Amino acid sequence: NLSDSVRSHNTQSSSKSKRSVIQHLYSESSAETLEQFLRIDSLKVDQPSEDFKNIIKILATKSNCRSENKTSYKFDDVLKIFNSSITFTGDQRRDDFEHLFRGNRPDFTWVIEDNFYPWKVVSIIEKKKNITITPADISQMLEYLRLIVRVSPKRQYAVGCLTNYKRIIFGKASIINDKFTYERFRSINLVEDFWKFLRCNSIDLGHVKFSVPDFFKIESLLGGGTNSMVYQIAYNNNKYAMKISNKMSKKEFDIAQEMEAYIKEYKLSVEIIKMDIKEDFVLSQPVGKMIKNDDICKKEYIIQILNQLVIGQKVRRVHRDIRINNIILYDNSYAYLIDWDSSTSNGFKGEYEGAFITASTPVLRQYSSSKGKEVSAYYADDWMSIIYMILLSRCRKEDQVLLKSLASNSMAQDLIIDRQEILTNEAILPSQGNLEDYKQEVINRLIEIESERENLRDINVLHTRCMKIIEAMDKLGLIS
Repeated sequence: NLSDSVRSHNTQSSSKSKRSVIQHLYSESSAETLEQFLRIDSLKVDQPSEDFKNIIKILATKSNCRSENKTSYKFDDVLKIFNSSITFTGDQRRDDFEHLFRGNRPDFTWVIEDNFYPWKVVSIIEKKKNITITPADISQMLEYLRLIVRVSPKRQYAVGCLTNYKRIIFGKASIINDKFTYERFRSINLVEDFWKFLRCNSIDLGHVKFSVPDFFKIESLLGGGTNSMVYQIAYNNNKYAMKISNKMSKKEFDIAQEMEAYIKEYKLSVEIIKMDIKEDFVLSQPVGKMIKNDDICKKEYIIQILNQLVIGQKVRRVHRDIRINNIILYDNSYAYLIDWDSSTSNGFKGEYEGAFITASTPVLRQYSSSKGKEVSAYYADDWMSIIYMILLSRCRKEDQVLLKSLASNSMAQDLIIDRQEILTNEAILPSQGNLEDYKQEVINRLIEIESERENLRDINVLHTRCMKIIEAMDKLGLIS
């Protein structure tokens, strides 16, 4: 699940939508033409064909048809006549597609070479049967565009459209200095502008040509994060994990180099994930699998994770994104803490990027009060995230679903309350566990560290205090 980690952007959350639509704050474009909206002199396309005009008229009279899939497939056939790269994806179930759009499905997707690698996705089309196009409909379109841009290397914006056959609205999601802005353009020329959209060059919609070297054989999708997707590739008879993101940053490689140097200098026997640069791509080894809930509760793996965190913090990094998605298990023998891309320095305060469901309570409070704009980061937060990660892995499935729903909607204050209630309920304990001992030795110690987070700068002290909580969890049967 990708919804337990966030990067702040201009949004308002809505918990009412069945699809957890994020209500984006968008501006109304002052453009008078589609060309002006796209900021180009002219779209070099022919005039709409008579067939296209007639088909749109027919579809407009049937837009309230009860059989939505039937009309969607019919619309798909229409679009393919004029742009063979657009396909109906309202029922698409492929893993890469699901990861890209976080479980939601745009009605139609414009893709190159019929695959859903992020760098192959040009745009989306949302089709609505209602007479009125609502702000929620527009926000859903903009969210799809944001999701495309966030993992498309070097892409600055994406343009898509939304229509009910009677009206058409174009949207744009742009990223500048890691911040998204959103814009919409309401066209009064449905047939002409829809035709232009279908027939224009992909570059006019923000698509950037990008390719993975042919000798990098992509074998599978391993997973993804807030702003990346990770693939397993084969290269020179070796397996690597390859991360694809908008920035294609070398930050993780640099941090790994610092950690390796520290380990070597002090002759430590701590293993960390190995990073390398091949053909300008950052690759990592070994390629493991995301750790399961049962394994994250094993003391052996917990200690391995804690030791890696110590090294990262010794080189002055606060990870900020510690959650189960960022722990991989290799060969059922070693757990690696990965993805330092969201990390920052101790004492940093600014826009938040990182874990949400496992974030410390002070982080969530600051996120709530500042809408994610003024959130501090301290070493103690990482240690608390590890404790929360372990405890949450023991929650009932319905409780995990609730918390992930709150996290996906950035409902920080509700998450604080519900998480505390869930973690202090006896249901989290094994049958032999004592609730009062658990509250005293685990929850209260966790709260104490959170209350002192700004002053806890000694990493060895943090390690010792965290290990006391781990030992208490072991005694209570919470870990093995």
